[in-house]
Amino acid sequence: MSKDDRFEEIRRLLDSTVSEFQSLFQSAGGFEDSRVGNGWDSEQIVPEVYFLPPKPEADLTKIAQERKRSLFRNRVFSFLKPLEREVQLLGKPVLKFVPFWVIKGFHECFYFRGSSYRIDLPEDVVAVEVEGKIRDLAGRESGDSQSLSGLTRRLLGRRDSGGARFFRLSEVTELAYMYREGSFFLNAEGKEDLEAELFFEGEPPLEETSPPQIAKQFPDAKLSPSLISKEELVRKLHSSIVKPPTTFSKILSNRFQITTLVEYLVPVFSFTFESRGQRKELLIQGFTGGIFQ
Repeated sequence: MSKDDRFEEIRRLLDSTVSEFQSLFQSAGGFEDSRVGNGWDSEQIVPEVYFLPPKPEADLTKIAQERKRSLFRNRVFSFLKPLEREVQLLGKPVLKFVPFWVIKGFHECFYFRGSSYRIDLPEDVVAVEVEGKIRDLAGRESGDSQSLSGLTRRLLGRRDSGGARFFRLSEVTELAYMYREGSFFLNAEGKEDLEAELFFEGEPPLEETSPPQIAKQFPDAKLSPSLISKEELVRKLHSSIVKPPTTFSKILSNRFQITTLVEYLVPVFSFTFESRGQRKELLIQGFTGGIFQ
């Protein structure tokens, strides 16, 4: 449901007649009974999958060769590195796609609750009839009039009425509205990654794909496993934004909607170098050519 659709729903409810309003109240239920939206059943949600196209392998190999000596720098004297010829590349680099996740959604709730209103009246009002019933009036609860004794009132020429009056409307049924939205950007370990989120907010040239397509396009590539599942992503967002109203009598609509669930696949090339019997791995981000942490 789009924002315009939600506003239209609010307008429809506000335009309800008395009989329609009463019918809505009778059909409303509990917080769990009135659930709508795809967020309650993650099987209804199919993630979109996009990947970043990598640079040519030759270009990335050149970048790795330029950085290889830093892998074997001296721990104490960092300026000491092996000679260029002393560091050898072992075999071809291994391409793997590392997943990142973004999930967005909202929770909205139309609900009924009981309330009472205090209606203040002009000073000259001595009686009020509402819906065929004469209402009991009370004196205004303010000023020093409540603390003055009857004798003091008479000495000061005060009226016993205490000035303006008010009455209360009890057993009022209110239709209220609550809305929350949220989002998470998580890496393959299920942790928030601000640096990667900022990178993707820059709108890099992503290409839509699917696991079978990515396997066909890059047959030698590996897909790194994600430690967080689709179901866990939805549950994480649910725990963040889905809260029942503090006070309610019935729930008319309890919508939890996932608006975005996207998996980004980032190409990472793993280069293995050897120097003096030591082997170390260098990870290069395939799209930017930078070191992948």
